[in-house]
Amino acid sequence: MRWFAFNGDADGICSMVQWGLVHGIEGKIVTGVKRDIELLKKVHPNIGDEIVVMDISLARNHVMASKFCGDGFKMTWFDHHLPGDAIEGLEAYVDTSPNVCTAKIVEDFLQIKSDWSEVALHGDGLSQYSSKPELKELGELLNYNGYGADLSDLHIHPDKLLSICLESKTPERFMETSEFTMLQQGFATDMSKADSVEIVDGIYLLPDESWARRVVGVMAHRINSKSPGPHVIAIDKGDVLQVSLRGQSGIGDICAKFGGGGRATAGGIDALPKGEIPALMNEVNARRSA
Repeated sequence: MRWFAFNGDADGICSMVQWGLVHGIEGKIVTGVKRDIELLKKVHPNIGDEIVVMDISLARNHVMASKFCGDGFKMTWFDHHLPGDAIEGLEAYVDTSPNVCTAKIVEDFLQIKSDWSEVALHGDGLSQYSSKPELKELGELLNYNGYGADLSDLHIHPDKLLSICLESKTPERFMETSEFTMLQQGFATDMSKADSVEIVDGIYLLPDESWARRVVGVMAHRINSKSPGPHVIAIDKGDVLQVSLRGQSGIGDICAKFGGGGRATAGGIDALPKGEIPALMNEVNARRSA
């Protein structure tokens, strides 16, 4: 049996759609909200099983990935986040270039051009590298749906979205479905509330409410598209901040210093103690003035 573990955002879903349209996805699917990235903890293979992973940080799953490879399981990994140390036996296709998303890596691997990879670029805030601007709304909406504290925050479960995308076969056909309309309406309602978000000490600070948890990612990408940054967008969770960081380079490295992770232009910190905000802003401000 094959296990498929993938991020529940646009890039993870679009990567799996490409794979599924070519090879099928018969097996066990493991996914979740965008920030639920330690998904290998939910994989429980038996002898002879294979594991395919897409758009999940290898660095954040390094212990489990090492264990599975050490136990002899065949594992194939596609991703664009910071990978950590190499793992013997792992078939890894990782490219951390700032203009690449996981779906583009999968497209190159399959050697089949796909509009789903263009959707993924838009979802990851990389619209400037896409040749299909007409797919931007879909990319944003698929990414928007992946954000939340848990699955109850989402409009549609990621594995259901994957199934509908596969049934649709093309982005254009998906945009004719009722699910696409549902995402459009939910997004418009949530983004109307984002106009009230204020900048507090250099941070776009959002309340810990379901609408804010859903829009934080797209809001971060849109802010980043207007100026170099880095930009700090955070949800106030009481004693800690849930941080989304965006910029032109080195963002994953900054987040890693505070227990988070990411890639060159985007990253996150799940729970930053408020006492560490000055240290984070020192890193951010140093990049802004560089």
